[in-house]
Amino acid sequence: LKQYAAPCVSCRRGSSSNCGSNSSSNISSSMAHSARIDLNAKVRDYEHFANDVLKVDLQKTVEQRAKCQLEIEELEELRRNVQQLKQQQEAGHTTLKTRVELGSGVLCRAAVPDTSHLFIGIGLGFHLEVALHEADRVIDLRQQALRVQLGKCIDKAARIKANVRFVAQAIHELMQLPAGQ
Repeated sequence: LKQYAAPCVSCRRGSSSNCGSNSSSNISSSMAHSARIDLNAKVRDYEHFANDVLKVDLQKTVEQRAKCQLEIEELEELRRNVQQLKQQQEAGHTTLKTRVELGSGVLCRAAVPDTSHLFIGIGLGFHLEVALHEADRVIDLRQQALRVQLGKCIDKAARIKANVRFVAQAIHELMQLPAGQ
């Protein structure tokens, strides 16, 4: 049988027979080279998993966490606005003149004839009409739900970061293995 000279993966010089390794035969040398090739393929698979799966999931989770934090801040601003509307109502003012953004920085004047009711976004595109005195309760419930979601995002991000560190450690250990293992 004719033996084919495979290029040496570990030293990257010519064929495995020209390699300066101290192998006793071409068979054991060939096995060492195929093990190194398998090891390199495994390292590439782990790197692909870390970069293309774990880091993408981490980025999505971080974006979702930021979105939750932003929505919680918006609800705090809504709470302050509701308090101002309550104070105006106690003072006898039931109308409101304001400016509303239409988009792209374009504003228009708006007049609200009755501020005793308002609409609050409760998620999934739904809005709830509530009396002014009920708004605090709805805001509290929505913030609680968002805080639970925020906690889940933080936990998920921590798990993903731990998995990235685990995969990085596995790659490091694979790179330290000798070719024959």
